[in-house]
Amino acid sequence: MRRRQQFLGRYLPGDGWLHRTPAGAKFAGLAALSLVVLLARSPWVSLASLGLVLLLGTSARIPLRELVSPVRRVWLIVAFIVVFHLVFSDPVTALRVVSTILACVLAAGLLMLTTPVAVLLAVFAALARPLRLLGVDPDRVALTAALMVRSLAYLADLTAVTGDSARARGLERNLRARTVPVLLGAVKYATDTGRALDARGLGDPDPERP
Repeated sequence: MRRRQQFLGRYLPGDGWLHRTPAGAKFAGLAALSLVVLLARSPWVSLASLGLVLLLGTSARIPLRELVSPVRRVWLIVAFIVVFHLVFSDPVTALRVVSTILACVLAAGLLMLTTPVAVLLAVFAALARPLRLLGVDPDRVALTAALMVRSLAYLADLTAVTGDSARARGLERNLRARTVPVLLGAVKYATDTGRALDARGLGDPDPERP
């Protein structure tokens, strides 16, 4: 599965202004934008935020194809949400929910495109340092973030491959053919990841740590 590292867009080396912006500032901007669109609960705010993300990406010389690549990974989910709200709710709600999802996903993708993963993990570990007073290991927080990014990418790619397989067998409309392999693959992936962590002594907290 060669595309698994590109769920939110692979890191693109460059010299644009977003590449030169500190990772902490970009992470804070992502958090602020997500809070605004989630708390405002307005389709117009979400659409404006979506437009802002696209503007920031193009001004940072990120190819539009790479910028919108996360949408291609979640289009099936977005389509389901649209249909669900059109049937059980109203068009305004559908527009609000979808625009909120797209704004947050594209903003996260823009962060990934302009920031090496190692730098992002260092930011996560730094943000978690105050939690050391509560007995939380910042390195484990960084590891959890790394696993989350890798797992999301893997599951997105697994979903795409499963859809291609179902389509090749003429079962693209069969919900079982499109979902059961994904569920089984997710369980196997979680089990294999847990065993790998355990084999490296990362499965349980270190009893010698305070």
